[in-house]
Amino acid sequence: MRPEALHTALDTAVAEFQAAVTSAGPAAPVPTCPGWTADALTAHLASVFGLVADWIRTGRRRQPRPVPASAPDAFATASATLLELLGPGQADRPCPTWCPWDRTIGFWLRRMAHEAVIHRVDAESALGVVTPVPAELAADGVDEVLTLWLGAHQPPVVSGEHVVRLEVPGREWTVGLNPSVVDFCDGAEPEAVLRGPASALDLWLWGRGGAAGLTVEGDPAAVAALRSAVAAVT
Repeated sequence: MRPEALHTALDTAVAEFQAAVTSAGPAAPVPTCPGWTADALTAHLASVFGLVADWIRTGRRRQPRPVPASAPDAFATASATLLELLGPGQADRPCPTWCPWDRTIGFWLRRMAHEAVIHRVDAESALGVVTPVPAELAADGVDEVLTLWLGAHQPPVVSGEHVVRLEVPGREWTVGLNPSVVDFCDGAEPEAVLRGPASALDLWLWGRGGAAGLTVEGDPAAVAALRSAVAAVT
């Protein structure tokens, strides 16, 4: 996605998150994050935003700072600061990140857009009605989970070898899971094909939705292995 679209997505997710937690109330339980309240979720996202802003400004990762008593105020300040730092015109500027192949502001713009939209889903779950992730953003989210989270972290322990193809309208990925490495093997014959709307697949990968709306062809065990591998690194 273009930086301008990602910045708009981040800005929109921030506003939707704020609206959802305000409507839910601070003590509302968050079903997608068992044991958390809306206030705890707000404090968490404020802390993540603050950590990233500090990382960008200082050039080094430091421990997250405690969130003040008012989580909504801390979130409002942190999100405004982050939106300014992640201006789309700065996307190509060098910046420290945890990604081996992308050390630019654009990495954080993409990462925080997806962080915000997934937690927007969490906030809306406290209201009992979750809005789907826009299709283009969700497809980019699927790509981020597979290529960044699986690709940049220590390969998860898996039993056996599996090849799974994931399909959303207009895009597909073929992932090979092995005990010591994750491959992206377009053209390989998959054991299973998982397909459906981009939003449903994105949320499933993040553990924010079941398999409703998704179809599986082939070996369900291969799909389960993929989900377990993603859960281990996210």
